[in-house]
Amino acid sequence: MAFAVLYLPLIDEFGGSRGEVAAVQSALFLVSGFTGPLVGWAFDRLGPRRLFQWSGVLAAAALVAASRATSLPLLVLTYGLLAGLGLAALGSQTNMTLAALWYPEARGRAIAVVDLGTGFGAFCFIPLAQALVATLGWRATLLVWAALLLVVVPLNALQRLPEGAGAARGASGEARGGWTVAGAVRSAPFWWLAATRFFGACAFPLMNVHMVAFAVGQGIAAATAATALGAVSLVSLAGRLTTGILCDRLGRAPALTLTYASAAVGIGCLVLLSATGTPWWLVLYVAFYGMAQGSSGIVASARAADLFAGASFGAIWGWLSLAVGPGEALGAWLGGEMFDVSGSYLPAFGFVVLALAAGVLAIWRIQPAAPPGALRR
Repeated sequence: MAFAVLYLPLIDEFGGSRGEVAAVQSALFLVSGFTGPLVGWAFDRLGPRRLFQWSGVLAAAALVAASRATSLPLLVLTYGLLAGLGLAALGSQTNMTLAALWYPEARGRAIAVVDLGTGFGAFCFIPLAQALVATLGWRATLLVWAALLLVVVPLNALQRLPEGAGAARGASGEARGGWTVAGAVRSAPFWWLAATRFFGACAFPLMNVHMVAFAVGQGIAAATAATALGAVSLVSLAGRLTTGILCDRLGRAPALTLTYASAAVGIGCLVLLSATGTPWWLVLYVAFYGMAQGSSGIVASARAADLFAGASFGAIWGWLSLAVGPGEALGAWLGGEMFDVSGSYLPAFGFVVLALAAGVLAIWRIQPAAPPGALRR
């Protein structure tokens, strides 16, 4: 999320259009999405400790290389592709998988509590990044991020899967009974869940990448806009916990409906900010949109575990994550491209609301199904 702070400085240095510079973050999103099956396979085979530690080192090295980039293509290669590969294993896919396997009786709440780190991290990193960029420049900021990423190595020294998480595997490594990747991909719930993930991935990254640029365009100071984006992540701490509770008490689809409605109200507040110029609408955006931030991954991972938990869940969730990368890349790029064409972010905000509505429709279409082997028996 802190790329939003780098966005305008990168435009100033490299002279690209907003769509071209947003493509750097789009490349990272694409790599994170397309490596989902690989990350899921590595999670099941290597375990979370080795996967997280090696990925942290790779991402840190890539950010060091990105700090020396002299052109947008080099930044796409280092920040987008190499850092994206390392960060793919450190994000929601793996952490939510781990939480879902450890606490099957309270998946929504467990996933939400684990995901508090995402919101709190963004709250800390975005204002820190703004301060660093303002005083040291974006290149030094990347070096600080690289150093902080190395904290992943000692933090995960004792990380492990719960006992029995991989017990259903034979000598070949294939799952015995339950859902396999092939069986899941042939099922209707898999594709409706993939659609849910895709549309959510289109919506939230578009807002997170372009919100600071939009606010600056409305006459709000860059530091204030960055603080607002960080405040979104702070509010999301309460939103993530609320989403987890709603997941377990109301169900997955009703929880997503309520949180996406809150996000849509928040986006409406930005439209009113554009129409009136009143800064208080930005405060209301932070409140309503922040309560929805992170809800997509929490609800989707809980629903996926409901449907496909078992020895191959990491791999299945990885294949579902293929829908995320293209959605995030499309959203991040489309926000900049629509601004370049129209001179306004309002058409992009309309696209976000439509994507949220499509995500709600998709999750209501998900119905449980038995594994193919169970149906034969």
